[in-house]
Amino acid sequence: MHAVPGVRSLLFPSSIAIVGASPRNVAAVETVVESGVLALGVNPNRDEVAGLRCWPSVAALPVVPELAFLMVNHERVEAAFEEAAAAGVRAFVVPGVGAEAGTAALPTTERLAARARELGAALLGPNCMGFYVPGGASAWNGRPETTTAAGHVAVLCQSGSIADAFLSLGGRIGLRCVISSGAEAVIDAADYLSFFAEDEGTRAVGLFLETVRRPGAFVDALRRCAEAGKPVVCLKVGRSEAAARAALSHTGALVGSDRAFSAVLRRYAAIEVGDFHELVETLEILGCDRWPKGTRIAGISESGGECALLADHAEAAGIPFAPLSDALAGELSAAFPNYLAPGNPLDAWGIADETEVYPRSLELLAASGDFDVLLAQADLSQFRDRTNDEWCELTLRTLARIRDGSEGLFCAMTTVHSADPPRRFQELAGELDVALLRGPRDGMRAVAGVASRVPLVAVDAAARTPDVSDLLRGSGALPEHESSLVLERFGVPFAERRRAATPTEAAAAFDELGGPVVVKVDGLAHKAREGGVIVGVTSARGAAGAARQLGGSVLVARQVEPGAEVLCGMSRDPDFGPILAVGRGGVAVEEADDVVLASAPLDRASAAQLVAAAGVDDPAGTIAATLAALSDLSLAEPRIESVEVNPLIVTMSATTAVDALVVLSN
Repeated sequence: MHAVPGVRSLLFPSSIAIVGASPRNVAAVETVVESGVLALGVNPNRDEVAGLRCWPSVAALPVVPELAFLMVNHERVEAAFEEAAAAGVRAFVVPGVGAEAGTAALPTTERLAARARELGAALLGPNCMGFYVPGGASAWNGRPETTTAAGHVAVLCQSGSIADAFLSLGGRIGLRCVISSGAEAVIDAADYLSFFAEDEGTRAVGLFLETVRRPGAFVDALRRCAEAGKPVVCLKVGRSEAAARAALSHTGALVGSDRAFSAVLRRYAAIEVGDFHELVETLEILGCDRWPKGTRIAGISESGGECALLADHAEAAGIPFAPLSDALAGELSAAFPNYLAPGNPLDAWGIADETEVYPRSLELLAASGDFDVLLAQADLSQFRDRTNDEWCELTLRTLARIRDGSEGLFCAMTTVHSADPPRRFQELAGELDVALLRGPRDGMRAVAGVASRVPLVAVDAAARTPDVSDLLRGSGALPEHESSLVLERFGVPFAERRRAATPTEAAAAFDELGGPVVVKVDGLAHKAREGGVIVGVTSARGAAGAARQLGGSVLVARQVEPGAEVLCGMSRDPDFGPILAVGRGGVAVEEADDVVLASAPLDRASAAQLVAAAGVDDPAGTIAATLAALSDLSLAEPRIESVEVNPLIVTMSATTAVDALVVLSN
């Protein structure tokens, strides 16, 4: 077991003492009492609060509570903590010590954290809402609606108001628990995520993050969730650069810590979302017992415009609706002759009676075996003409029936509206375990995120790597020749070249290599941009002249035939380690930000998937091999801050690197 000790006692205690129970916090008192665990009030000035008996101190309680909910102000919280700790309590929720504490907040938090660590106690907060477990123990600074549903999705929010928003969803997502982690003075997001990886009641996790306090531990927790087959859906806000970095390589400038974080999420099969609505839609899908297993999608709607809207958003999300097969189109037209040219999504409005055409069309789509996902879209609104309720309800029930009778098909209903549908439709969808998604854009992104999720592939760091220590001298940027030698030892193919200290040596290099050649400054980063490259040299005399023009030591390299230019790079993020990049190379990379990223380690197969995602042709597999080599190099040599191979020139006959830059840390 790897999960942090104390987290289970913190989230699933058998008894809770509410220290400072009073009429001012009666909502929190009622939440604890109604959660069903043994609730004990502590208030030296009151005998009861809202029917809950109170004792004058924690020491006076008839039992030692498993958790203390410290509902006192910042001036009293440390004394309350010490009193409970002296009585034997080792799990605490501290909702206060936030803005109301002013300048006292930080030192008070630091002292509480130090004492908790000294005692080996679990502490949630300070400055949080607490935790809520539908149908179980809860210590929440408020009174969530009873419509909050129990299920298998665990949610962690560093924002109290966002956590509260999850408890206001009217039962859309079946929740294992909702945690408002606040200041995370002792237990942080990585700890909770590690716990969820091993918690038997959790199948999926939602995260709302403002910061990652321990990147290494967080990445390890992501890996554990991925290995356990538990999808993590993450919305991170407040992105910024983790460290100022001199952009000696294009890769360093293109990556940035926000993109590095995204690369780490992808590496560990987590789903990154862009806003709260997309987070909720995705978790509603993962809250169902069955999830999408593929991206072959079919749908039906009630107008051509809505079909087009759904199709546009599906394509933008990366899961386009493919045309129906001729056989399936024929079956639909045979069943309903008014389907003159049935498409996907299928516009069924006016084709026949709605109570017939929608169920039967869905049955035919499902029976074809052509799809992984089956959607039905309707204008579900609390204010719509109620005469549509019958066919909409029948459609929803048909989706559930088709799902139950199929093997692996995921069925969901979508609505063009972003607002909640009528209450009874929400409740029916919950009973039937059918996701009821709001809004075509967020709904399609959610389906795509889950359906396109690639399971974690274990990648071992290279067992044996070449020794390049003799080339890694000093700090900063290595000259191109040494950079190329480092990468050649790792198998990256470079154009043949010679170093020439004088024009005479440049002429001799031409005679040795044969023309045409490229003559370039030896050692300057971004030589083409700085005018340090002369191409198309076809004679020894020309090579000598080029060397004379450039001055100093030069490299004379065999000129490679024109082809597509590709960048492969690695930048070591200060928080998340080596991040690999691939995309269009050459000078174009300075104007484009379309590289695709992944975190190390990366093997050849994973690298090939990254190259494909970048839309780059790799006929010989050399680009994928180069990325895998950069991954091996980054793990073998921690001194290397960044590496860039730019460009690799790709032709049908060969892929050859013509420039390289290795940057060492100071």
